[in-house]
Order: sequence, then C-alpha cells, then structure tokens
Amino acid sequence: MDIKLRPLRYFIAAAECGSLSEAANKLHISQPSISAAIVEIEETLDLQLFVRYPSKGIRLTAQGIKVLEEARILIRHAESFRVAASAVSSQLRGNLSIACFLNIGSHYLSEIIRTFAEKYPDINIHIHDLDQSAIFDALSSGKAELALTFDLDVPKSMNTKHIVAREPYALLPANDPLASQEDVQLKELVQRPFVLMDLPHTNNYFLSLFAKKKLIPNIRYRTTLFETVRTFVASGLGVSVLNLEPKSATTYNGNKVVIKPIRDKVDPLNIVLIHYRRLKPRRIAEIFAAHVVEFFEKTQ
Repeated sequence: MDIKLRPLRYFIAAAECGSLSEAANKLHISQPSISAAIVEIEETLDLQLFVRYPSKGIRLTAQGIKVLEEARILIRHAESFRVAASAVSSQLRGNLSIACFLNIGSHYLSEIIRTFAEKYPDINIHIHDLDQSAIFDALSSGKAELALTFDLDVPKSMNTKHIVAREPYALLPANDPLASQEDVQLKELVQRPFVLMDLPHTNNYFLSLFAKKKLIPNIRYRTTLFETVRTFVASGLGVSVLNLEPKSATTYNGNKVVIKPIRDKVDPLNIVLIHYRRLKPRRIAEIFAAHVVEFFEKTQ
C-alpha cells in the first residue's frame, strides 16, 4: 500500500471545507484534482471516505473520520521531517498550531506570542480559540498540536502539564452592599440573581462550587463570553463567580465591577498545557511549552 502525501493533503482540505470546490479554491488547484486524489485514496484503502450530497457538499463517513485523524498525524510527521531535514543552521523554524481556551487567550496569549516571537521569529504560531470540548477534538484530530487551557475534565488520552492555579472570586456590581465587605460567602451570592459563564465543562465547574456547599445559584442569565458576564454584573443584573482577573475593573459598557475573595474553601481552576498522547510533540512544540511555563513564572 503506497499513498502519497499530496492526495492526503487534498483529502484533509476537502474534509475541513466540506466541499470539493471550496477545497480546490483553498489550495488553488482544480476540483478534478481533489476528486481524483480522494478516489485514489479510497481505491487504495478500499474504503468510502465521503458521502456525496448533490448541491450540498460532502460529509465524512465513519471510516473517513478515522482516516482523517491518521492522515493529519502522518502529515504532521512529514512536516516535522521536512523541517529537520532542511535545517541548515541551529535556528528553529516552522509552523506550530495551538489551541487556547477562549478566556485564557484574551488574558495572556498576546504577551506569550509577542515574547515568543522575539526569541523565535521563524516559528509561525497558528491559533485556534476554542471552548474545552472543541480543544479536545482539535488535539485528538491533529488540528492542533498543543493547547493552553484549564484542567476541566481532561480525558486520559491527553498528557497534562500544570502551569498555574487561579482561585475563584466573587464578581459584584459596584453598588452592591456585598462590595463593601472584606470577603463574600457563597450563601450570600445565591440570594442574588446569578450570571453564569455557560461554556461546556466550565459551567459545571462553577455550579460545583455551590453544589459542594449544598447551594443552588439563582441563575438569571447565561452567556459564553467572559466580558458579557462582566458587563451584566457591572450593570447590576446579577453577581457571578470567575477565575481570571483583568487588570481593569471597568467593563466594555463603562461601568465597574468589584472583585472580592470567597471566604468558603473552594477549588481553584488550574491552567495547564495538554497534548494528545499519541502524538509526540515536535521540538518547536516543546520549546513553546517551555516558554509558556517561563512566562507564567515571571508573571506570578
């Protein structure tokens, strides 16, 4: 069995685009070239990779999903080999695809990337801003090689490296009587409307803080956006609990929030680096991971 890399690249593009014509446009080649590559792989493997829908594009079969995962792994290894074989100096170069949890990215990623680029200008970082479930999918499918995220329900198929812990805090409107206290108890928060950060896995974490105290927050609003939680609280629409702390108390709408420690003993969220166990990180991924560790050590 001999499958060339070019047809695999065409197959991956078609799977990601969900359309032969879009894949052809993305790769700047003809659509028949994409079709021929897919047929070649299907005949070689004796598998049907796609279900074709007239005027509606294509969809991967169950076998196609597995082949896509293996194809991405193979292409990544080929890229790693190409970079190693073509290196004519000790200077590192190449492309690195990383995933980052949405809220972590907006807080830290710009400075991580800026300081990394100063050291390694020939390494191009491609970023995928995702929620926790999408991060796991991106790593296991090969779409991303490394992820900076929280240690929320990380599957055993991932290797995890602890970076730093972030304690939860109470987020309050500036005019709330609780804002004048030194700290806040969870039982005080359930007496007010609650704005929930409603991302997969994240929502369960915040609700678990209350559940362990046999409390149920009065959820009035749900949102997947960190800054929307803050603006709702700043506008007096409720209180919330978060872990990441922006440098400014002023929200997008110009109002301010107040942050108070939680008196109860509550579990922190740990920021971690994770990667798929089946994929040994390349040298540039290991160097980026070391840079992330160093960055957080310096900003503690």
